[in-house]
Amino acid sequence: PFSPPTSAVLVNSLWFLSLVISLTCALLATMLQQWARRYVTITQPPRYSLHKRAPIHAFFANGVEEFHLPWSVGALPALLHLSLFLFFSGLGVFLFNINHAVFSVVILWVVLAGAAYGCITLMP
Repeated sequence: PFSPPTSAVLVNSLWFLSLVISLTCALLATMLQQWARRYVTITQPPRYSLHKRAPIHAFFANGVEEFHLPWSVGALPALLHLSLFLFFSGLGVFLFNINHAVFSVVILWVVLAGAAYGCITLMP
């Protein structure tokens, strides 16, 4: 019976997991954007008095806390970083088994880009 190489299974696992995580991020970001637009549409129209807008605002504020929206918003960049890490890890495994010269060039670029990103992130 056919048995795929371990590296092929690892590469596919990393890439598909990266794909699923990035698609989950896209879905979560879309849902959060829809919620924010609905919030602005409902709570900001000038046709309502402050007395009518206050309970609506309180209702949405309760929903923000109940559904942990700040945590969800904060999780998006972390999930995208994880997705990129998994993708580049899979790319490294794939290229290592194909051609060491190409592997070296690509990994060098990923390391340089990661270092630049880290420096920019840590700068005041």
